[in-house]
Amino acid sequence: MPNLRPQLYHRFKKISPILISKQFHSSRVLEKRNEIDRDLLLEVLSTVPSPREVKSYIKRFTVPPIEILRPPPPPLPLPSSSSPKPEKVTPGYFVPDQPVQQDQQQQVEVLQQVEVLQQQVQRQQIQQQERKEEFIDELFSTRIEHVALIKIQGPFTPLDLKCVAKTLVHSQKLGMMSIAILDNDEWKEMLKEGPLKFNELRKKMMEEAAKISEAIENVGGRSTPIYDGIFTLTKEKDKNDALIGRTLSTDVGAKINVSLNWLKSCINLGQIPLILPIALDGLSIQRTISANSGMMELSRAISNSNLIDLKTPQVEPTKIIVINSEGGIPSEERRGSHVFINIQQEFESIKQSYKVNPQWKITHPNGFENLKMIKSCLENLPSTASAIMVPAYSPTVLISNLIKDKPVFSSSLPLNASITPSTTTTVLRHGSPVYFHDSLDTINVKAFQSLIESSFEKKLNVEKYFERLKNCLKSIIVVGDYQGIAVITMENIEGNNEKGKVIYLDKFSVTPKAQGVGVADILWKRMQIKYPNLMWRSRGDNNVNKWYFERSDGNMRVPGTHWMMFWYGSEGVNQLKEYIKVIKQIPASLDPIPQIKN
Repeated sequence: MPNLRPQLYHRFKKISPILISKQFHSSRVLEKRNEIDRDLLLEVLSTVPSPREVKSYIKRFTVPPIEILRPPPPPLPLPSSSSPKPEKVTPGYFVPDQPVQQDQQQQVEVLQQVEVLQQQVQRQQIQQQERKEEFIDELFSTRIEHVALIKIQGPFTPLDLKCVAKTLVHSQKLGMMSIAILDNDEWKEMLKEGPLKFNELRKKMMEEAAKISEAIENVGGRSTPIYDGIFTLTKEKDKNDALIGRTLSTDVGAKINVSLNWLKSCINLGQIPLILPIALDGLSIQRTISANSGMMELSRAISNSNLIDLKTPQVEPTKIIVINSEGGIPSEERRGSHVFINIQQEFESIKQSYKVNPQWKITHPNGFENLKMIKSCLENLPSTASAIMVPAYSPTVLISNLIKDKPVFSSSLPLNASITPSTTTTVLRHGSPVYFHDSLDTINVKAFQSLIESSFEKKLNVEKYFERLKNCLKSIIVVGDYQGIAVITMENIEGNNEKGKVIYLDKFSVTPKAQGVGVADILWKRMQIKYPNLMWRSRGDNNVNKWYFERSDGNMRVPGTHWMMFWYGSEGVNQLKEYIKVIKQIPASLDPIPQIKN
């Protein structure tokens, strides 16, 4: 007993303080990682994606699909064929000659079947659990990377800076590798004072990069500030140049070149590159460049380069992101910002809006310059790429957009409806042009028919339908290369095919491949501008009716038919009788697709 204390003391004395520190540090790191993963899962769950959106996300961010990785389930065991089959007994009658052994055999077979079913249920539960685990593994897998070009435009409060860092780390965990260029509104004031302030400005830039890098490290991520080596400036030879090759950032003829070596190293190490807008000129002198110019040149370079070793057709630059303090592009029509912008159609109108709203230069001073930058970047990227402008204090919106690949809510919802929220975030796509056809002669009949039949999953009677349209067609609105169409007619309440006074939406279709990327919103908004009063019909069991309910000013079930009638516009309430007559008299133009018998 006397030797117990010295032994205990000696045993504790052997424990190294360094080992205790390492164990404590490891537990703190593990606790921090668990906290980050919990935050990410909460953000993912808060997006409430639909099953179609989840499938789309998995398809875009994981290769191959989970179904290919999972082996088929083993076949169910069948009852032994040697067991005697029970004789068929007419219900309601007692058969006294039937032996008791046969009842016992039937009970044994029932028990065997119950056991087989229990095993089947147990296997399904195990497979379901494995499926969930595989889904989580695939969700957080970084085996296949997508690239996002991000402009981080400060200044930010400490809380906003933490939100920016968490957004970058969470996006990386979900398969989106960020390449960030730093910008700050305060730097512009220093640039106005000329090159004498360059050293002071460079110091400010490096301090900003260090702050963002530290914030990323604090939330479990890794980053590398890159002060130079990405951009170089060159100038074509000019007879009037005193020093050939010397280039200033203010020179009109200066060309920005991009080297991706640093970026490849960062991405291979799983680190987020934080690029300063600094370039080396022909004499290896550092010069400042515009962050927007850097974004545009990077988008060109990355789209033409094998930036990631795993690059496949599925791995390409897919996002242009601007994180700032002012949010998206302001809107004249709604409170807050534009929800969605089809750049090909809306760029000029937004440019004009900035001219007639001088207050936007104070509330959103960088909005239009960022819009021009995004327009240029998306022109270099695939048509599936998109952009988002989001304030730093809304990190969940960016995660939602990453998963759903669409705006927070539909931009075609009525502006004054109580169900329509406001937003400070804008989603942008290079988009598709919109064409108006006033005649059937300019319509691609095969593309028109294919779109209608794929959208409605029914057969279009082309000859009969076009014969009707010859007399009552108002216009056909086509988005892009027949990604979506709207057929508008002028209906006569007398029942003949001559043009009448009732404007009717005869067909509204979007190809399945273009659903969820804004084509329906583009088409609907253009249609509303062109036709402020419109009515249409839909079958009562149509799954799209919820979408119609949200965009109509009124609706009713037409008595004696299977049709639901919808309308929008101030004139609709006064024309209900005419609308009902039109609904009843228009013949059906779609037939069920005949089933092919094997």
